Amino acid sequence: MYDASPIRLPAGLSNIFPGNRKNHSPACLKLSALYRLSVRSTEWIKISAQKPHDSKILPDLNQLKGSLFLFDLGYFSHTFLHQLSEIGVWFVCRLKANSIPIITKVGKGVAKRHIGRPLDKNVNLRGMIVEVWAKLNLPGTKSLKVRLIGFRFPLTKEYRWYVTNMPSSMALAEWIYPIYRLRWQIELFFKSIKSMLHADQITSENENIVLVTAYSSILASLIANSIIIEYAVVSAKIELKSVTAQRITFVFSLIAHDLAKCILKKDFSPKTFIENLANLLPLLICPNRKHRPTSLEIVTMFDTV
Repeated sequence: MYDASPIRLPAGLSNIFPGNRKNHSPACLKLSALYRLSVRSTEWIKISAQKPHDSKILPDLNQLKGSLFLFDLGYFSHTFLHQLSEIGVWFVCRLKANSIPIITKVGKGVAKRHIGRPLDKNVNLRGMIVEVWAKLNLPGTKSLKVRLIGFRFPLTKEYRWYVTNMPSSMALAEWIYPIYRLRWQIELFFKSIKSMLHADQITSENENIVLVTAYSSILASLIANSIIIEYAVVSAKIELKSVTAQRITFVFSLIAHDLAKCILKKDFSPKTFIENLANLLPLLICPNRKHRPTSLEIVTMFDTV
């Protein structure tokens, strides 16, 4: 999954890190990250000014071939979806409101008479989940075939549409929304970087200090993932599907001082550090897990269907 998150800076840095909003955040850097959910860690990170559009800052997409790629509306375009399909990347994302797909096939919730028509407010929809196949226009005369799933939300009584190139044999319509919800994991990663590791509390107007603070927070996150996940999964037998990026960073914030003493002082043994870490591992488990399954657990249930 891929996303970006802003970090506000003192106004004096507006020439180096220009922000999008001159009154609210004249100086702001943007942290862009490619997050691999299977290992709860980032594979690619870039720090830049906030002003360039998110879609202009992307990792090498070829490394995603064969993977499932989740991203938000900030990166949506017909051309980008076509690029991913050409590489061989599976994707799930929201459908932009100004996108006008042409229905080519209906699955459920839409009458066949609408085939060949635009998917707009004139199409009668029924049921909690609607599934159609459609084409998205590309520059020139080309088009991209996609699968669209609409979920009707009870509170608003409106449909929210998601677009994917995964066939129904790979993912049922009912699975698409829970799969997309996994994108929240990268938001938790950004939240942990900014709040628990204090990357959002930069007061210096020195460019070098800003970059050192940001990169040290990222490095601390990577260390947290490698140490805590390996010990939690291998030694404590904790299921990774019940662990979020935010909880990993929270546990690391409690054990970081012990890790520093273990590295710098001879009188603090690795054994003591491991014992202290073991006592904190129960905090990795979401306390609400007993009452409702996590998004990760819901998706892993699909394997049994």
